[in-house]
Amino acid sequence: MEYLFEIKNLCENRMVRPKKEINWDIVEKLIECQCSANEIAGKFRINHDTFYRRFKDEYGESYQDYQSTIQSAGLADLRAMLHAKALNNNAPGNSNILIFLAKTLLGMKESEIEIQKAPNQSDIDKDHLIMNLQNKIAQLEEYGHQSEAK
Repeated sequence: MEYLFEIKNLCENRMVRPKKEINWDIVEKLIECQCSANEIAGKFRINHDTFYRRFKDEYGESYQDYQSTIQSAGLADLRAMLHAKALNNNAPGNSNILIFLAKTLLGMKESEIEIQKAPNQSDIDKDHLIMNLQNKIAQLEEYGHQSEAK
């Protein structure tokens, strides 16, 4: 019985590690930047399960439910930056990075330019093939004459 009393005292006197501070404004910005919950948890040096639990305590809903709304806001900001850069090249933002993000996050792509063909392209292709075949025939004839000479 005395043993149980000692265990109870140890549990009551146990030092509890203090909660790590989470800056929720930074969390929202990271979500806008398309960061995953694991990446955000790593940023604050906490376990991802702890992050999910504390997120639900802070916002009253799960990370997954909240994430899609906030990530959409980040994509809207990216579109706005692209638009501003298109209208004014001196607008903030690196053009190359904006193009990369537009392609990867927004699914944008450059339109494929159709190759312009001449109206008589099929005739040109046939003539090219005939010339190549005539060249090979000439090479074979030359090889044959060299073999006969030996």
